[in-house]
Amino acid sequence: MTPTADDFQALARSSPWRWTALHLRHRSRRLDVEVWLERPDGVRIIDSSGAPVTINLESQRPDGRATRPWDPVNGDDGLYWDNYSWLAMLDPVELSHDVALARLREDEVVGRAVWRADVRALPGYDPRCSCCALVWCEVADTYEYGDRPGWTPTKEAYPDHYDVALDVATGIVVRCLPVGGSPDAARIENDIVEVDAG
Repeated sequence: MTPTADDFQALARSSPWRWTALHLRHRSRRLDVEVWLERPDGVRIIDSSGAPVTINLESQRPDGRATRPWDPVNGDDGLYWDNYSWLAMLDPVELSHDVALARLREDEVVGRAVWRADVRALPGYDPRCSCCALVWCEVADTYEYGDRPGWTPTKEAYPDHYDVALDVATGIVVRCLPVGGSPDAARIENDIVEVDAG
């Protein structure tokens, strides 16, 4: 079945409830790592040289209470490693509203079913973090820099849109690829190896 915009956006909201353990290979502008995630206990990350990187998922709220960042009730908390795009790709709720979706389609990424769409931010787009928005655009930069003159790159630097693929089983972003604009625009590629194995 070809997904509708409502289907795609519901999938973007559903990731926190769709998986417990995840093994993936992640590539972005600055990273090439292999990652094992398990809610709520931990993360094991191996970089491209084979060296392990370990982080603790426990965080502190401003009120001093410890939280588990993946608890759905803690909507503003989440996995932060390297930058907030990790939180956005694992819980892509920012794609569930104030975005225009075109060319909705079924596809496969590394043998897994995905729903794909061309995504453009609309006024009101609210990224989890303005400096790490999944859809880099003027709206996100306005959150980050305000409306002072000279803050924004030329309009030609922004991608025309992003080609986004959500894994149907987990709801996470497996592809977020800029189309047009600066060759340095943020991009995400995740190849899922295993889900909830054990």
